[in-house]
Amino acid sequence: MKYIAIFLLLLVFQTSSAQQNDPVSTVKKLFTLLDNPKSFINKEDQCYKEVDGLDILKLNKPYIKEYLSNLKNAGLFSPAYLAAQEKYYQHLEKDIVKQGYASNRDADEYTLSQDPPENKDILAVLSHTKPVIAGDNATITMTFKNYTKYKLIYKLVKANNNWLIDKIDVSFK
Repeated sequence: MKYIAIFLLLLVFQTSSAQQNDPVSTVKKLFTLLDNPKSFINKEDQCYKEVDGLDILKLNKPYIKEYLSNLKNAGLFSPAYLAAQEKYYQHLEKDIVKQGYASNRDADEYTLSQDPPENKDILAVLSHTKPVIAGDNATITMTFKNYTKYKLIYKLVKANNNWLIDKIDVSFK
């Protein structure tokens, strides 16, 4: 009887751990952070020291380093995603040196849309979205009732038993 109880406890623990490490939970954690105005993830605008409309005139390099460190420490993003973010800021710096300004992205970073669904709508869709998992890769495709041609696609990779956001894509079909 004692062994059955231990087995059941291990099964419950393993099930709850698996639920915390599934691809959908990773994306939910991201949008939960984005829903909190005080979250570091909402502070990307501090990476820009001087802007004129969508043009960036000067970067806040110390904050960029802190912002990228915070993204890494969140445990939600793959090394490839983080490297792409670092290259993004390097590219901005090169444009500023070359042209005197850099054009900033004109869409939300995590929804790739100028008029994205609200976080509560994304979280609601995520609650009934099933990822497509192939080995250590997963794809989450979200569709929305009010945005019929818009599909938000998250690609994740599994590393150290954690699902990490590797790429964000969108389709307007």
